[in-house]
Amino acid sequence: MGKIETSPLAKQVYDALRTKIISREYKPGDKLDMQTLADTFGVSRSPVKDAINHLVHDGLIEVVPRKGTYVTELNFTAFLEVLDARIMIEKWAGEQIIEKISEKQITNLKKIVTKMDALLEITPFPFDDYSQQDMKFHQALIEWANNQQVKEIYASLNTHVALSRIVYSTSLDSTINRHKDHWDLVDTLEKKDLKGFHHSITAHVESLKKEAEERWNYK
Repeated sequence: MGKIETSPLAKQVYDALRTKIISREYKPGDKLDMQTLADTFGVSRSPVKDAINHLVHDGLIEVVPRKGTYVTELNFTAFLEVLDARIMIEKWAGEQIIEKISEKQITNLKKIVTKMDALLEITPFPFDDYSQQDMKFHQALIEWANNQQVKEIYASLNTHVALSRIVYSTSLDSTINRHKDHWDLVDTLEKKDLKGFHHSITAHVESLKKEAEERWNYK
């Protein structure tokens, strides 16, 4: 999956649009008009088009032929299925890396989780910054397994999960409770405890599924 290059101006529009989606100023299902966005940001249509293309690549916006451009809507069942797929892939990644993970890689994971520790102390809680570090942690496990096809599959899932965090947002208390799982995962990797890693990653993702089901009274 190739990267989309954008101009500095398009990057500014991208950042602004992404922030509005993350903050739910633009909600899932909202229709976006390119000219209105250009007028809002005081730019031409070209950087807006580039920014939208990037957000389509991210999975945050979808373009429906002959209908228009919309903030991506999610199917709740699909969200739960994506989490199941994540468990499978991350357990597999643990199996690939646990015997060869380096001290430097362990240190890198610890640095990420330490940054997450600090973010939890900030008021108001910087939800997007924390989510970015969270995804960075899990993405590292997949990167180190060194399988390009799996990387691309996981990237598509991670984009879906990133948007899911917005739609099915969880409480700060539950985020704090789930946060300790990252230290558990680092500990199991450092000890080369595959059984413990499988248990921790499964419990980590299953807790998110359970909370989402409870919040939305999903049967």
